[in-house]
Amino acid sequence: MLALAVLIWTGTAILVMAPVLVFVVAALQTVVDTAAEVVTADTVEEERRTKANGFLAVSTRLFYQFLGPALAGVLVDVHQALPGLVAGLACLAAALVAAQVRTGVRPLAARDGSAAPTGWWTGTRLVFARPVLATLVGVGGLTTIANSIFYTIFIVYAVKPGELGLSSSQYGFLVGATGVGAALGALATHRVERLLGRSWTLTLTRVGWALVFAGPLIADGALLVLLMAAGSALGGMWSVEAMSVRQLTVDRTDLGRVSGASRMLTYGMTPVGSALGGVLSLTVDAEALFTVCAALALLAIVPLRLFLSDRAIDEAARVVARTGAGAPDRARVAQSEGQP
Repeated sequence: MLALAVLIWTGTAILVMAPVLVFVVAALQTVVDTAAEVVTADTVEEERRTKANGFLAVSTRLFYQFLGPALAGVLVDVHQALPGLVAGLACLAAALVAAQVRTGVRPLAARDGSAAPTGWWTGTRLVFARPVLATLVGVGGLTTIANSIFYTIFIVYAVKPGELGLSSSQYGFLVGATGVGAALGALATHRVERLLGRSWTLTLTRVGWALVFAGPLIADGALLVLLMAAGSALGGMWSVEAMSVRQLTVDRTDLGRVSGASRMLTYGMTPVGSALGGVLSLTVDAEALFTVCAALALLAIVPLRLFLSDRAIDEAARVVARTGAGAPDRARVAQSEGQP
């Protein structure tokens, strides 16, 4: 971020380097998110973990989607390089805070003391070896595709001269409202979980995303803002609850690999959805695409109800607690990769 500020300040190769720096920041942030999930599992007891995960999600939703962009808009009016400078200094401060965290965990040591297999493929195979984890990734990936299609089309549909006729600031307010909604949903996840259970909480998140995607079809103006914010509040519970399920059903020595692979498989669907949205928009009108996105979100409820019942989650958690389920899975993965 400091390098980006310098490039903007000097006007040096900004068109070439900005995409590279954005790519690096996004890649490193994915590592941070994965590490934060593991640290939370190591340092917070199970009964308080969903609440802790909610605070993690709030930092993403509230600061990335609402406060951060709003602050950047103010700073850039002072000087174009100022947002990058402030962001870089904030990252350095965050690094100093993170350096104080001590979990006492050896991340690559298996329970038997042997070296655990590493690598993205190892985490991916562990994911698809377990129905609970595979369902989380499949549903998350499908919804990511729908989300990318929706937002690729929605900005053109919403902003003048689009159908909704919003100004840029009005569109920014709408997106910010969905970020606030998601943050509130993240904070409420642990309460909803206690009331309805993990499975129904996950199911509600798909209903929420369907409301977001169908919002432009059934509302406009202030009602659209409220509808999309409410849908985002329900949808925002997904990242929190999915994180809690992974922490509960994955052996601690495998959690980083499984979490990283899950994020790669899920986030990796973003360009797929964006490309589909761009291509389909040439021949299909926006309302039809919004309908398809809502239908995909609702369709994801089917595997959730089939494979992610509370009973299935509890059984997967008991297996990990009883045997350290990562050990048999690691052995099978290592054997398939030709490792001793």
